[in-house]
Amino acid sequence: MSESIKDLGDVPSFPAVYAAALTRRPGAKRAADLPEITHRVRSVRIDPERAAAFDHLMGGPATELVHPGVLHVLAFPVSLSLMARTDFPAPLLGLVHLKNSVLQHRPVRVGESVDVECRVRNLAPHRKGRTFEAVTTILAKDGQIVATDVSTYLAKGSEGAGPETRRRQEQSPSSGKYGPAPGRSGGKAGFTPPAPTARWALDAGTGRRYAEVSGDANPIHMSALSARLFGFPKAIAHGMYTASRAFTESRPDLSRPLQWDVSFDAPVLLPSAVLVRYEDDPVTDSTHCVGWQSARSGKPARRHFTVDVTALV
Repeated sequence: MSESIKDLGDVPSFPAVYAAALTRRPGAKRAADLPEITHRVRSVRIDPERAAAFDHLMGGPATELVHPGVLHVLAFPVSLSLMARTDFPAPLLGLVHLKNSVLQHRPVRVGESVDVECRVRNLAPHRKGRTFEAVTTILAKDGQIVATDVSTYLAKGSEGAGPETRRRQEQSPSSGKYGPAPGRSGGKAGFTPPAPTARWALDAGTGRRYAEVSGDANPIHMSALSARLFGFPKAIAHGMYTASRAFTESRPDLSRPLQWDVSFDAPVLLPSAVLVRYEDDPVTDSTHCVGWQSARSGKPARRHFTVDVTALV
């Protein structure tokens, strides 16, 4: 069966998406598979004021070339609208963002209009539930693909892998959030922090400021009070805030095609201090970044994220 397309009149608002997710009847049976449908919005303009505000929040100057984090923000509510559908196999609220990868084929200019298409794929067992990928394609008006954004999510639950699959995942060198990242040493228990090259002091309002420019006002990011309703002791920073700030501080050349890969290991509670290290590799024309919380009160250092930015041409 071919995948169908649902055209949306505009990019959905976050309140509308979350309201749709909450209208599902409690106890209603979930679908077994991912829906074979694409949500699409045509002619979405990249607003100059929003792009500039995003650049400034990440600590960089406003430029005429768009930060790929803005492309993610542009597409995020479209993918959420797909995940809020009644025929989606996992609840939207409670999904955990494990990884993100953006492949940008050419520079994108502020004020440009693009089409946004979102679909989901690769529902797979995980030791803590199931994972899937939300794939967003950004297209220019001539139909050429400008960028592809792949977000990997974990839906926690009892429908995960069996004991043998869990054992293999735990031992796998590419198990992401729950093990060492590919080519990097140190998982949750074995992370040895390097010498930092930067330190971020994130205050309690970090999540609210990112919500102002991104629109993502998920309660877990807004305040300690609202975060506690969802099981967090404090508000947590948006993962894509930390990823986007690390991208900006890696000093990428936005005039070139690029790959931006992120792995989220542990949430950043607010307020907190995050130690960061950047390492440039001239051979691969890339920058690697890792962010972590220093050891304290008898607890080992805790890695929060890794970011890799690679110029492709």
